[in-house]
Amino acid sequence: MKCSAALLALTTSLLLAACGGGNSNETIPPANGGSSSSSSSSSSSSSSSSSSSSGGSSSSSSSSSSSSSGGSSSSSSSGGEAPTLSQAGNPIYGELNNYKSWLGSSLAADQTLADNMITWQMPHGGFYKYGVSKYASAWDGSSARSDWTGADGVELGTIDNDATVTELMFLADVYQRSNDSRYRDAARNALEFLLTMQYESGGWPQVYPARTGTTYSNYVTFNDGAMARVLILLDYVQRQEAPLNGDLFSDQQRARVATAIDKGVEFILNAQIVQADAKTVWCAQHDPVTYAPRPARSYELASKSGKESMLVTAFLMSQPQTAEVEAAVRAALAWYRSEVVKEVDTAYIKRSSGSDDDTYNPIQAKAGSTMWYRFYDLGQDVGFFSGRSVEEGGAGKQYDIMDIEPERRYGYEWGGNYGSALISYADGVGYH
Repeated sequence: MKCSAALLALTTSLLLAACGGGNSNETIPPANGGSSSSSSSSSSSSSSSSSSSSGGSSSSSSSSSSSSSGGSSSSSSSGGEAPTLSQAGNPIYGELNNYKSWLGSSLAADQTLADNMITWQMPHGGFYKYGVSKYASAWDGSSARSDWTGADGVELGTIDNDATVTELMFLADVYQRSNDSRYRDAARNALEFLLTMQYESGGWPQVYPARTGTTYSNYVTFNDGAMARVLILLDYVQRQEAPLNGDLFSDQQRARVATAIDKGVEFILNAQIVQADAKTVWCAQHDPVTYAPRPARSYELASKSGKESMLVTAFLMSQPQTAEVEAAVRAALAWYRSEVVKEVDTAYIKRSSGSDDDTYNPIQAKAGSTMWYRFYDLGQDVGFFSGRSVEEGGAGKQYDIMDIEPERRYGYEWGGNYGSALISYADGVGYH
């Protein structure tokens, strides 16, 4: 399917107006303090604040469990009582289950893996995105524990690719079955990392401490569900969902979790992109100070994200439905339901593994299927693609997937049925 190239000129002008030019070289303050110059934002709020680790206190936002029914109410950060939705069918459930694939055939095997895992945990409590294979052996005491470094060579932890969240869930599971305090302490350290890395504005960067030599990792990161999964985990902690229940965390940490959730929700509401005076969805990255949508890698341009916004919206639907939250949710759902946004009878089908057919188009006609693009122009609802190779002519915004180089065309996910489960859940709870 080919997006209209005739819209390119209009898109460019609207994009610049919507996000202040999308300056990818803007310096982002580290989560432990600093300042950043403000730029204009297309979000619903243009207020700015310096970024630092979260603190203070606020009222707790609570969420119903996946088996709860609708019509209940809960205290909300805006005061008073706000209704909560039934969570049956909410797409967020299952998002934290990746750790289960790491579990072995016995507790002894899981403890061995956990013993190795905690040697790879960095002093700040975070982990790098090496995955379970790294934990087949213990850290040797000298090898790098992260591929990324910050100021003075400090090794960075990350929430990219489910890192730190998955390790925390695994350690919690093993602690609940073994009652070995070493795993509890490691899980507490991982939670401390997540709480510390939150910006004062409420968002989470991809890494902590701040990454040097690049900018995008220090933006608030919805990409691949990074911030949403942290919030889902914190919500599990607050609601005492297994394995994050019992005495796994201290009372002091649980109190800070409640504050962090409130601040995270606040950031999401402030960052929602406004198009033609209407709230829409979110970018994969946002400025932590101005809330403006930001680019990441060369092929990840500032945009409205059909993929990342799904989990953000679903998380909001797990929270008390204050007037502000409900308005944000309904606006996002209206965007996903828009006939302009979705491609009916279309599916994104990846090229077969091992195939070298560079004429294959992964956007295919398929009766009964609905596809959303991963990226849409900020100023209009037109999907686009982007390569990274200037030499092959695919760099920059392209409106035909066949115009980007094969390496990016087949090495990245450009579309999917992102909104289907979300809309189905919304219909079930009466958010038509």
